[in-house]
Amino acid sequence: MKSFQIPAFAITSRTLELVASLSEKTGAVNTLFLNKLPEHLQQKQMLTAVYTTLKLEGLNLTDQDVAACFENNENATPEHNPDEIGNTLTAYQMLAQWHPFSKASFASAHQMLMQGLADAPGEFRTEQVELKLYRKKISVAPDAKMVLPLMNNLFSYVKTSRDLLLIRSCVFYYEMTFIHPFKAGNGRMARLWLKVLLNEYNPLYKFLPIESLMLAREHQLIDILSRCRKSGKSSLFIEFMLSIIDEGLQQMLLSKPPVISAEDRMEAFRQSFVQDMFTRKEYLQFFKNISTATASRDLLTATDQGIIHKTGDKNQTVYRFRTK
Repeated sequence: MKSFQIPAFAITSRTLELVASLSEKTGAVNTLFLNKLPEHLQQKQMLTAVYTTLKLEGLNLTDQDVAACFENNENATPEHNPDEIGNTLTAYQMLAQWHPFSKASFASAHQMLMQGLADAPGEFRTEQVELKLYRKKISVAPDAKMVLPLMNNLFSYVKTSRDLLLIRSCVFYYEMTFIHPFKAGNGRMARLWLKVLLNEYNPLYKFLPIESLMLAREHQLIDILSRCRKSGKSSLFIEFMLSIIDEGLQQMLLSKPPVISAEDRMEAFRQSFVQDMFTRKEYLQFFKNISTATASRDLLTATDQGIIHKTGDKNQTVYRFRTK
């Protein structure tokens, strides 16, 4: 029996369309990058995320400021408090280490994010505050006495609900911005924790350019959040955020594919294919971006190296992985 109140939202036909699109694109991205983004792209995406999440806070900085901080270049200090960048960089570097369903981990992340920038970082607010939407006042946040029970309910929902984690991630972001649990740093914390939750869904998702896409569509985001506030439901926001994720996956698919060896492909296939035997056709269905000739060379190489065993001939050929 559930012990939480489900936040108000509806699963629309548009939501279902986007979930289907995300599923298809996720499979294509996983195949393209063999479930692991190259190190240089990981670093580039992280620095871009830090830069754009702080730009969304109204900070006047450049991507060079973030890169200089990452490289510990003390000669390139931005005009504002360098902790703004340093704290955010550290929090994003630890993104995979935060526990997505832990309120204590959530508080620790905020403490790291806002250390030296706000009073009592990591502690829920104890006073009434105005709700601002990207620096624009829109309403008053819930009473401070309601923060703890509302956050307890939100974490219970995101941890135990049977809703798709993609949906729960979007709901968490929306509800957290409404609850406004901290005195400061709620916007950047919401974006960080969205990535933490999405990483739980698929580790490649933490590298999606979500923050930069939100910055590019900031006016639309403000309008949708305002409309959701009036309706009392986060349905439109869920659609918006899923479309952002979908666009991010599309950008990944259009990026220059990494150079991948036959051995890398074969190992990725070994980890994903669950049947005892497979054919070249099944190998091609898994790697949709390679040619028939490349697939044949991969299988021949793996056979010669003793990775797989071949039986049959021509269109009757089947393969089986040898036991390591």
